[in-house]
Amino acid sequence: MTELKWGAFAPQGWKLEYTGWGAADAWSRTKEIAQIAERVGYDHLWVYDHVETVPRREATHMFEAFTLLSALAQHTETIKLGQLVTCAAYRNAGLLAKEAACIDVFSGGRLILGLGAGWYEREYQAYGYPFPRPGVRLQILEETLEVVKRLWTEETVTYQGKHLTFDGAYCDPKPIQQLPEIWVGGGGEKVTLRIEAKHADKTNWQANLEGFVHKSKLLRQYCAEIGRDFDSIVRTHGPDCRLFDTEADMQKWLDSPGGGSLWGRNPHDEYVRDNFVGTVEQVGEKVQAYVDAGAGEFVLWFRDYPSSESLERFAAEVVPLVMP
Repeated sequence: MTELKWGAFAPQGWKLEYTGWGAADAWSRTKEIAQIAERVGYDHLWVYDHVETVPRREATHMFEAFTLLSALAQHTETIKLGQLVTCAAYRNAGLLAKEAACIDVFSGGRLILGLGAGWYEREYQAYGYPFPRPGVRLQILEETLEVVKRLWTEETVTYQGKHLTFDGAYCDPKPIQQLPEIWVGGGGEKVTLRIEAKHADKTNWQANLEGFVHKSKLLRQYCAEIGRDFDSIVRTHGPDCRLFDTEADMQKWLDSPGGGSLWGRNPHDEYVRDNFVGTVEQVGEKVQAYVDAGAGEFVLWFRDYPSSESLERFAAEVVPLVMP
């Protein structure tokens, strides 16, 4: 029987949940949420790798991913720590490998490295990062996946790719874990899924159930083409989550300012269908459907942050309903 695993994002300001807070108070609450998640039994804790807010750019707190994880490593003991996902183009791949390895050491071997190609063009523009076409960003992602593993396992690395170059590079300390898990985010069906078939320990798709099933079939096909065991890759899902006592309570929230889809792109019925939003029983049924479709782990963004109510209720009331 496969063990299901559960993850939660830590609030860090990306989705404007800390608007109106002071920075010190926001950090204090993030630390508390991380400790609550660990105490109630989540397996891993996650942050976004962004530097500006969504869905609107505002001058409010947005804690940076790797410094935040480094700090949280000192205030937690057992929960794994990851980024969903690191933008491969935001840092030199050698610096990224070094930062990640240091967090693994500081946390006693709890790092998960998430990697993706990046997408938030306005953020690239604001910080002066080059924003190449999608094909180039995916090439950078694949080269980063190749070189990070080598930097973690070899004494020195010399590498000449189309975009990345290393000349006898050291990366010490090495991770405490022999090789930390690498999650690859993104569901692009022509290129990204092929990269995942080749490099990922685990995938993460922001897909509705139909899309999850379809991408799973493609991933199986791509694994067969390169001779990789499809079942060696864990498929994960990362939806929004908010729990309500009644459907009437949910509808009241959906109709309120800030309710429903953060991006305002989806009608309420689609948003509720595709996210873990609803009563405990309704959410349990949605989670079970993904498990039945092959999802092995979940990473949840709780829409009532910085409250911890849904975070705690999901662990106590939903998880026991789900059968692996």
